[in-house]
Amino acid sequence: MSWTVVQENLGYLLRGALSTAGLAVGVLVLGTAAGLVVGLFRFVPARVLGLAVSLVVEVVRATPLLLLLFFIFFGLPAIGIRIPTWPAAVLAMSLWMMANTSEVVRGAVQSIPRGQTEAARSTGLTALQTLRLVILPQALRRMLPPYVGLCTILVKDTSLAAIIGVFELTRAAQESIERTLHPFELYLAAAAIYFGLCTILVKDTSLAAIIGVFELTRAAQESIERTLHPFELYLTAAAIYFGLCFPLSVLADRAERRLQRP
Repeated sequence: MSWTVVQENLGYLLRGALSTAGLAVGVLVLGTAAGLVVGLFRFVPARVLGLAVSLVVEVVRATPLLLLLFFIFFGLPAIGIRIPTWPAAVLAMSLWMMANTSEVVRGAVQSIPRGQTEAARSTGLTALQTLRLVILPQALRRMLPPYVGLCTILVKDTSLAAIIGVFELTRAAQESIERTLHPFELYLAAAAIYFGLCTILVKDTSLAAIIGVFELTRAAQESIERTLHPFELYLTAAAIYFGLCFPLSVLADRAERRLQRP
């Protein structure tokens, strides 16, 4: 082992870390804003709109982030939609952040006792005023812990962007390793930088495909290599992931409702 290689490549790794931070900030801004809006849409009186929003959220939450990246960057070009690497990574991760943030919003709002809404309406406040003046100020405090957890997960998952060619910390480490042939030291240094980034802020079986494990995402990739139909096959894989994950979401929702009963 030679730790001088870390010192020699530290500047390059920090450039990658800066790119990681920029990617994470962009996704946090877009994904959080969209998640707040989508989360509040789930409480609109229009039942059809609420169901449509819930369906979109469940589909995105049930799809691994790696598969979202592959679908947007490799699948969409099959139907004529080509997105460069950086915007593709931002879009995929923002969708993931939007879906999970909306669940945080929904859970926090529903955790406020219904009696407070009834009391506020009895004083003459409209539904919007009740939400803005009574419910949201309390719900925001309850959103904070799970939201910070999401931010930490997001910073680490920006490493997936390296797979489609985005220059960030993991890719910087990979390129440094190709030059120096010192994977242990450089991956350890990258892990330490990620730890620092995540500490400041205070799924996936599909990731196994990266190191050659045969699972659903890898099966889709191998099928695409044989058939050259990425859009249809990534969409099918996403549907299978949805079928696997949706029952768990339903069970979690039922358990949450039972806990809310007096």
